[in-house]
Amino acid sequence: MSQEDVKILAELKKDLEEKIMKMEKELTLLKTSLKLVDEALAKVSFKPASKIIEEPEEKISEEAFEEVFQIKSKSGEDLGNIYIGKNMIKIVPRQDLGLTVKTSPFQSFFIERVLEKMKKKDEEEVARKKKNPEEVIDYTVETDGDLIKEIIIKNVSDETRIREIRSVVRWTFERMLEKTSKST
Repeated sequence: MSQEDVKILAELKKDLEEKIMKMEKELTLLKTSLKLVDEALAKVSFKPASKIIEEPEEKISEEAFEEVFQIKSKSGEDLGNIYIGKNMIKIVPRQDLGLTVKTSPFQSFFIERVLEKMKKKDEEEVARKKKNPEEVIDYTVETDGDLIKEIIIKNVSDETRIREIRSVVRWTFERMLEKTSKST
């Protein structure tokens, strides 16, 4: 191999290393951008972007549910309705109450400490082969801006869980209403 060939190969190696570094830097930037988009979507929809794109938006009518319960505060105020069907719960807050996903304790308590805890427990049962993956609790929060339109919880058939969700929703909506009425 001539001295000229060695020089060309050395330059080629240098160019390739520079391109690799540039591409690695671009990949890091893309990953950071994706993470930021995921975080922004999580704040709005409580659902990963991949699921939003994959799943066609399905509106489930109230007729699909077998039971309807009014959500009443302790003082008797109507807070919305809970529709219970086969393996599914639909929660619709009264729209004029102005309950938003940002109002405490919706995210910190209802989503994170109740629904996510149920989901984690189901996933642990899947890992122990006591439950099928398609039986893991799943939920979506439909919003109009920050305003909660409805909450759909799938794979809920256990009566204990249904009672717990009904109770927790009432308590959560009452606390949220207290916070919104204090701020106005």
